[in-house]
Order: sequence, then structure tokens, then C-alpha cells
Amino acid sequence: MRYTLILTIISASLLLFSCQPKDQTSVKGTWRSLWDKDMDLQLHLGENNQFKVVLNRTGQVHTNLGWYDVEDGILMIKDSIDYPLPVCNLADTGKYKFQITKDTIQFTVVDDRCERRSYALQLERFVRVN
Repeated sequence: MRYTLILTIISASLLLFSCQPKDQTSVKGTWRSLWDKDMDLQLHLGENNQFKVVLNRTGQVHTNLGWYDVEDGILMIKDSIDYPLPVCNLADTGKYKFQITKDTIQFTVVDDRCERRSYALQLERFVRVN
């Protein structure tokens, strides 16, 4: 009886810890814009500090690639030279504060000379896809 009780407690503990949610404070993952009227905008922040933005608007798909890093609660993002049509000047690094609430992230521009990027990031809220 005592042995069964101990096994039950251990099994319940293992199950509880294995079902813990992902780190909800990490920016890493795929985020989808909550604006869905005429476009689908996804932001993927990968484990290898590469980002990918995919915008699907009126049947046309636009993709942008680059690099990001996070320091002291600031997301720094820069377009990649490897992609044929970068959205922003390759010398411009955008800096954004971010706030994650549950499964939603919102950005506030700190410094970014690229108007297209800053407009898209600071006006949108994104929900975590994975």
C-alpha cells in the first residue's frame, strides 16, 4: 500500500512537470499579427537568432529575413544582406522594447530609422503560434 502511494506521488509529480507550458517570457517562436482584415503577417524569431517575416496580402506573399538579438529587454533587429530585397537599409538596426502578456507580444520603438519596419512592429500586437 505504501509502495503504491509513493509510486502514485512520483508519477503525478513527473506528469505535472512534463506538462508545464513553454517559457512565455521568451521572444523566440512564431508570432501572428492580430490584424487580420486584409493581410496575414507572421514573425518567426528562431533559436539561431535569425528572423523571418512573411506577409500575405491580397494573394501576394512577401518575405524578409534578418538577424535579431535581445539585450536588457530590448529586441534589436537587422535585415539580412543575403536576401535579395531587404525592407530596410542594411546599416539600420531597429531597437524595440517588448512586453509579453500571456501569449501576446507588443513592441514599442526605441530607435529605428526604417519607417516600414517600425510602423509594422509598433502598431501590431502579435499572438504566439508556437
